[in-house]
Amino acid sequence: MKILTSFDELRTIQANIVYALGTFDGIHLGHQTVIGRAVDMAHTCEAVTVVVTFDAHPLSILAPQKVPPQLLQREHRPEILEALGVDYMLELPMNADLLSIAASDFLVYLTQGVTVRGIVVGENFTFGKGGIGTPALIRDTLEPKGINVTVMRLEGHEAVPGHVSSTYIRGAIARGDVALVRTLLGRAYRFTGTVIMGDQRGRTLGFPTLNFLFPKEMALPADGVYVNRVCIDGEWFGGVGNMGDNPTFANQYHRFEVHLFDFDRDVYGATATVEFLQFLRGEVKFSSLDELITQMKIDEQQAREYLASMD
Repeated sequence: MKILTSFDELRTIQANIVYALGTFDGIHLGHQTVIGRAVDMAHTCEAVTVVVTFDAHPLSILAPQKVPPQLLQREHRPEILEALGVDYMLELPMNADLLSIAASDFLVYLTQGVTVRGIVVGENFTFGKGGIGTPALIRDTLEPKGINVTVMRLEGHEAVPGHVSSTYIRGAIARGDVALVRTLLGRAYRFTGTVIMGDQRGRTLGFPTLNFLFPKEMALPADGVYVNRVCIDGEWFGGVGNMGDNPTFANQYHRFEVHLFDFDRDVYGATATVEFLQFLRGEVKFSSLDELITQMKIDEQQAREYLASMD
């Protein structure tokens, strides 16, 4: 998949185009429905699929204090879109100039100098200055020009009331319901970060851990113990992790740490990707180290059993 960052680059595409338009902040099941329909349409009309999105949420300009926590780090978006069969991602820089473009002009920029065969959007998509652009405007403007405009209903799921939404998924993350999140995203909730030096207490307890500062822009999972998978240098390892500040010990700070099974390598400073698979229990302040170690052994056994059940 090729990444474009401007309308000028867009006009270098010589093939027929089918667009999927949206913020696609989490590429959850609802977003995937829109993108999947565009991919299918592109195959039918011998076109390429172009997902049009932004490098930041519009609220980062309009009201920075209201920017919602992210469900997906920007660096993960290309690989997910490519796996969905997308040919190009037009990732427009979010700035005041972009937000000042009138909705009608935005459609001109998308269609001028290229051959557009179709556009797919969700029924709640808005765009252009003041957010006045709607699917109805797209249809009224472009269908008379022979462009197929498909407006998708919001995707429902038996696990949620109403439709799948980024807001609902953020709430599930905050509750620690990462198994539900995995269902609604179609993949495990994940983050990529750098392994930092911890207090090395876990090693003395027989449970050495990799420590991370959780990315501040990401939706924060509830404090507690999780079943995790971690990718380091292209290799995946199962583990049991803790989000929180280790209340059993004094002078702690909020972080995520994970004990990997069958792993004994010095990877301080390495970049790793962490997936959250299942919530095991909330964070507890134990009265003794023996009590803590006993519970950690139980956590490890439960995590190993969960991971084995996924194989």
